[in-house]
Amino acid sequence: MPRSWYFDESIDIHHIFPKTWCEKAGYAPVDYNSIINKTPLTARTNRIIGGAAPSDYLGRLVKTAQTPHESVAERIRSHLAQPELMAIDDFDGFFAARRAALLRSISDVMGKPILDDESSAEDPGISLDTADDTDDL
Repeated sequence: MPRSWYFDESIDIHHIFPKTWCEKAGYAPVDYNSIINKTPLTARTNRIIGGAAPSDYLGRLVKTAQTPHESVAERIRSHLAQPELMAIDDFDGFFAARRAALLRSISDVMGKPILDDESSAEDPGISLDTADDTDDL
C-alpha cells in the first residue's frame, strides 16, 4: 500500500471485536487488547464498527461500502480473520483461528516453525515460551 494512501486514509490499529463489546461479554483485557484482536483499519471503518458486536457491524460495512457481502468477507480474510466466526460473535473461535493464522504467517515469512503449547514438531524452531529479545541477524 502506498505510504500516501496510508496517511490519507487515517489508518491506525483498532480492535476487531471492540473493547466495549468484549468488556460487556466478560473477556479479559489481556485477550481483547492482544494483537490477535487488532488490525489496521481506516478511521472511517473504525467509526462504522464503533463498540458493536461483529454480527451487528458486518452488515453496516456491506451497506456502507455498497458492495456484496462476499467482497467484505474477502477483505476481512485478507486480515487473517474469519468473517464466519465474527458473524456469530464467536470471540473464542475467532481468537484461536486468528492466532493460528498469524503464527503460520510469521513462520512462513521466517522460514522457521514456531512452537507453542499447542504445537508439536521435531524441529525446535522458535518457541513462544522461550523466546528472548535477541535475534539471529
